[in-house]
Formats: sequence, C-alpha cells, structure tokens
Amino acid sequence: MAAEIRLARSVDTQTLARMRYDWTVEDGLGLVRERDDFERAFVETVARGLADGRWRIWVAEEDGAIVSHVFVGLIEKVPRPTRDARWIGYVTNVYTRPEHRGRGVGTLVLEAVQAWAADEGVELLFVWPSDESVSFYESAGFSSGRDPLVWEPE
Repeated sequence: MAAEIRLARSVDTQTLARMRYDWTVEDGLGLVRERDDFERAFVETVARGLADGRWRIWVAEEDGAIVSHVFVGLIEKVPRPTRDARWIGYVTNVYTRPEHRGRGVGTLVLEAVQAWAADEGVELLFVWPSDESVSFYESAGFSSGRDPLVWEPE
C-alpha cells in the first residue's frame, strides 16, 4: 500500500511522542537522564502548537499507522513595508520508522512540506541535519551555503 501523506491532528500526539522516544533510543542518545514527564510534556507542547498554528506536522500513514513524520516550526517574521514572506520554517523531528526506510516514504513527506511552503510563500526552510542525513536533505534541494550564526549560553 502506498503511504498517505496528511497533516497531523491532535489525536496523533501520543503516537508522535512514542516515535520521538523510539528515535531518541535508536539515535544512541540513551536515556541516562530520562524525563518522567516526557510524554505529557510532548503531548501538551505539540497539541498546543498544532492548535495555535506554530507547528505544522506532516505524517505518512500506511495501513492506518503513522510510519514517518516531519515537523515544521513556524517563525513569524517582523513585518516590513515590502512584500516579504511572512514565515520562516524550522524543519525538525524528521523520522521514519526503521522498517519503512529506503522506500521513499520520508522523501514523500518532505516533498509535501516543500510544496506547502512554496504555496504559502514561506521564505525558507532550514534544518540542522545529523551527519547521516545531510545527503537526504541535499537530494531534496537543501544547501549548506548559508549557515546561521548561533549563540549558546555557557
């Protein structure tokens, strides 16, 4: 069965939380300092972001199960007296369940995100990829020519 790509709904947040947990374990980040409130915090944050429009989340569903997702955090730009785009999109939490990888499902979800961004006049999408995912994003047209400057507290 081909994957159906759709926007996530608040009823999906529990599944998305489980996938985030699984991804963290798979990524080798371990759970040395596991949060007791992770699932509750994730569900509350994501449901609130879906409701107020700060987050757009695309999912791929096969046989009624979510198998892949891409989160886009919307950053509203300060208006200018020109016809600039209103939004910048932060692509994050991109994940495909291991048994569904290598079949183009993640590519389909990312293409849906890009089509939406083009239709909505989003100025740009940016992502901080892992070393393993750079080629995935490059094949989708992302470039590394303009790295943001980052400040981190000490």
